[in-house]
Amino acid sequence: MTVKPAANTLPTLANLPAYQCYDCVGCGDCCRGLFAIRLTEADYARITAQGWENDPELHGQTLFTKQDDGHRMAHREDGSCVFLNERGLCRIHAKFGEPAKPLACRLYPFIYVPVGNELRIDVRFDCPQVAGSRGRSITTYRADLREMLPQWVEEMLKEKLQKASQQAVPVQSWELPAPPLFARVTLPWTHLLRIEQAMEKLLTRTDLDFTRRLVCMANLTAALRTPRLAGVEMKKLDELLAKLTAMVVEKVKGDALVRLAPPGLTRAMFRQMLAAYGRADRIGQRPNVWQRLTVGLRMLNGRGTMPPIRPGFPPVRFADLEGAFGLPDEEATAPLVRYYRVHLQSMGFCGPIFYGRAFLDGLGMLCLTYPLICWFARAFAVAEGHPALTAQHVERAIAVVDHQHGRNKLFDLPSERYRQHALLDRSTLRSLIVWYGS
Repeated sequence: MTVKPAANTLPTLANLPAYQCYDCVGCGDCCRGLFAIRLTEADYARITAQGWENDPELHGQTLFTKQDDGHRMAHREDGSCVFLNERGLCRIHAKFGEPAKPLACRLYPFIYVPVGNELRIDVRFDCPQVAGSRGRSITTYRADLREMLPQWVEEMLKEKLQKASQQAVPVQSWELPAPPLFARVTLPWTHLLRIEQAMEKLLTRTDLDFTRRLVCMANLTAALRTPRLAGVEMKKLDELLAKLTAMVVEKVKGDALVRLAPPGLTRAMFRQMLAAYGRADRIGQRPNVWQRLTVGLRMLNGRGTMPPIRPGFPPVRFADLEGAFGLPDEEATAPLVRYYRVHLQSMGFCGPIFYGRAFLDGLGMLCLTYPLICWFARAFAVAEGHPALTAQHVERAIAVVDHQHGRNKLFDLPSERYRQHALLDRSTLRSLIVWYGS
């Protein structure tokens, strides 16, 4: 099926966050089996025509795997892409240039997010360069992102046509409808964007420490779960957001953030989620079922020394991660602000890009990543003998959590949805944010 988007149907790119930086340094981490590289029809045709079967170093190698929705790059037993050479660089790039690579490889770490009549750009923080904001401002990539846009829109239209053929729904453009606010309560994109802006203002308040900012976001998210918002006018929404924001800020300013240990069942469910977020499965490697089961049971138990959640994970004691570490200082707060601002502005936390979740459900899950990040950062700090979190610990933890967040289909299973629903209870989420964020 070939679909060529007309030039006047291409979306516009929203402003890119100038505060976030990135430059590829060729570390090759993204080519070592952490990602399944789906090939477009154009990618597959182009790469098969490059004559790799005649390359002596690829002789006899399987170059592609067939999936229901097309082809993917093959991987070796160690998880690395079959096109990764001995220097850790891409053979396709080295021989034919960057434009000859698959669209998925060229786009990484950027993600197009359809929002109304424009595209916003989300960024993957599992890239160490992104997590550390090292390199040029990502505004310098606007021309590259525009260049790849037609091929991405072509794939988007093709996917919509395939779904429409099954549902007898007409396809008119690449645009996607706004996700519901929650349950059956719907608002247009304009209104959802106004809520996102209110969340971002809370996130960037300098008169509050970062843990209090996340408590405010979680409380505002919970307060917006009211059927009265159905069909609300923009003026009324602005008035409500101003009122609710003032209330949650006033409340948190008088909150001493007393650390009260979450109930044992809550922490057990939280540790199970940590085990899933911490996994680093390599494509091409056979899963070690026994190792996964052992890790899961030890995480559920929560006693003694931490199991090896992923290769290289520090063998610290569970008990050492439960004490008071203090509120993140200004240095440790900086990568957290970038992480949440990028994901908020991109709207990449809800809708089709995030398991089809409703807006407020996705916001709740985004808030839940904070105690997850703090827990992993604590493990890295304890392993190095640090009594408090540094920016480097936080960056490493963000890279771990963001690799799975919204990507792993495991988190869309009914059992995981139940766990998430339990942890997103208003008082439960607050207790986790305060316990691990202070």
